[in-house]
Amino acid sequence: MLSSKHQWTIKRAWIVFLCLIIALIFLSLWFLRQQSPPSIPVDLYKSHIVGGFGINTSERAMRATTEGIQVIFQYGNPPDEKSTLGRELQSLHMKVVDGYIASYLHYYECQRLSTMVLPLRGPNTYCGQNLYPTFASEDAFLTTIATHLQQVKDNHLIIGYWTLDDWPRWDKGSGRQLLIKIHHLIKLYTPDHPAICGFGGNLTANRTFAWEDWIADNFSPQGCDEVGLYIYTLSIPMTSHLPSSEAYDWSMSKLLPAIFSSLHHRGWKITKEPFIGIVQAFGGPIAHTYAYRVAPTAKDIETQSRSFCEHKAIGLTFYGWADTVFVSTSQTPMNSNEIALGIQRGIAACIQYWNHHAGTGK
Repeated sequence: MLSSKHQWTIKRAWIVFLCLIIALIFLSLWFLRQQSPPSIPVDLYKSHIVGGFGINTSERAMRATTEGIQVIFQYGNPPDEKSTLGRELQSLHMKVVDGYIASYLHYYECQRLSTMVLPLRGPNTYCGQNLYPTFASEDAFLTTIATHLQQVKDNHLIIGYWTLDDWPRWDKGSGRQLLIKIHHLIKLYTPDHPAICGFGGNLTANRTFAWEDWIADNFSPQGCDEVGLYIYTLSIPMTSHLPSSEAYDWSMSKLLPAIFSSLHHRGWKITKEPFIGIVQAFGGPIAHTYAYRVAPTAKDIETQSRSFCEHKAIGLTFYGWADTVFVSTSQTPMNSNEIALGIQRGIAACIQYWNHHAGTGK
């Protein structure tokens, strides 16, 4: 028979063991909570877009929705409701921002550039070597846009249009009047859908930034219902000593005020043309170049997301799930748990901010 001393030793061991089991259970629950996507109302997109670029397959859509994404931004033709992707999006309660206009405006600008006297490297840096659709005139281009709008006006997946993307510096502001004409067509066929104009800036090492005032030249209140600001690390030469993500100011503390100032000088009012923050969710080598973009950590993505929302962004979008410049070693939400976690935390941070400031105007 065991002595009372031995019995107490065994009892104490069991108590310690049970305490460890309970601690492990709580630790596991905490870990799962950190990894789980935020709970998002299915109709959040009506007030706050939570979106992603490059989600152009059913597999990517399914992955994106587990991270909290509700809206896909798609260049070219948007998915038809009866297509495989369209049916998948409906089953996932996802919506679409149609990027056809931005794609075709890019094509039209490349056609215009081909007739201009340009800097030596100008045409290739903006247009690349691809073949694009051509248009007999500006009217023919606008007819193409009008035809598209008529074709998709009854597509219930579509909630808006991405109308403007990168623009060549040697043709500053030449898209402004075209965007106003496009906006008129949008209001003619789908008056409830906003025209979203995109403008890009860059984060640079040593916590500095790259932005030039002329980039905002295409903005006008008559051409843009909303503004999308896409902010990524500047591409740099591939070297053996790449900077870490800590070298960048992911809060965009100086960059956002500079962009806001440029837009304000062209008539922008955040209360009338609200903005969507587009967060970097990729990184790595750039295809067909010797260039590289430093990828963000989960913390960086969360920081950038939160800063956008604290600067009054009404939506949050992430770039991206796929791109022609991505290579097998690129980091994306499809292959990086770090980036996927950052997206989840970024969305959670903004939802918390929106909920706390709902109706306050602050």
